[in-house]
Amino acid sequence: MTRVVIVDAAGGQTGGAARFRVELRRYLAQSARKDVRMIGGDHQVSPAWLLRREIAGRTGDRRVALNNVSFVTPGSERWTLLRNPLDFLTDEEWASLHPAIRAETRRRAPVVHLAARRADVLVVPSNAMARRVSHVLPNVASRVVVRPHPVSADSIPRMSRDPVILCPVLFSPYKQMVSRLREWVAATDDRIEASVRMLVTADPSEVPEDLACHRLIKLVGRLPHAELRVLWAQSQAIYFPPGLESFGFPLAEARVNGQPVIACDTELNREVAGPALCGFTVGDADSLVKATHQALISDVAPDPAPFDPNAYFDWLLGPTQ
Repeated sequence: MTRVVIVDAAGGQTGGAARFRVELRRYLAQSARKDVRMIGGDHQVSPAWLLRREIAGRTGDRRVALNNVSFVTPGSERWTLLRNPLDFLTDEEWASLHPAIRAETRRRAPVVHLAARRADVLVVPSNAMARRVSHVLPNVASRVVVRPHPVSADSIPRMSRDPVILCPVLFSPYKQMVSRLREWVAATDDRIEASVRMLVTADPSEVPEDLACHRLIKLVGRLPHAELRVLWAQSQAIYFPPGLESFGFPLAEARVNGQPVIACDTELNREVAGPALCGFTVGDADSLVKATHQALISDVAPDPAPFDPNAYFDWLLGPTQ
């Protein structure tokens, strides 16, 4: 009898969730696997969808949830990707969270935690995320497996690079991106080459007017991955300053493609970005300027091996028959 793998891809249509689906669809197209059935790609995660997918997934020999909420009914293997750090916050992080995000998280996190206890395998993209999950849910620690998210080695075309820094970050409140941009502008204005510009993937409505009109900043709007690839290829460096992440696709993209990435000097960022990291300390203007200068002159060798999509999906989806 033919083996069947059910993959629930419901959830966010932008950011890391969308980027992950790009790699999954590419893998499925290239491998021509007939045993994988992807469901929910155009759905949001809701109680109604979670019920529908339990029914749809009954025939699967392995059920994989990409959206943090495990399948819960008994039967075949239940594999779940846990990659939202908001569901596994420390007390300090919770206290500093934006009130709107806190209310949303208070509703979602208990569901994620309850479902996680039913999973057979919990896949996280970094050691930092593994520690978060194990701290909040110590009884599932033995089922947590660390696997960095996949990034194709040729996901960014090879082009000549301009004196441009790309900031490919969604402006979610918890990322504090307006503050991080203000800090960069204040630190680097008149301290870097006049030709340098930062391209920010935000709309004017998301950025205060003084930043949107600043000579160092150019807003390019929210772009799909296919369009963003060209800006990636033309950029000398990447700026990725959020502090609350479980992985950070821009960190991995930079490492894979040999681009320096200006990011906070944290254990997570060192793990994901590796030698591509030009680290700085939040609140230290001198370290931010130093990291920016370093990124604009560094020659980073591409390092795609840790993020090989074939190895990742062969493992996540299991062997073909």
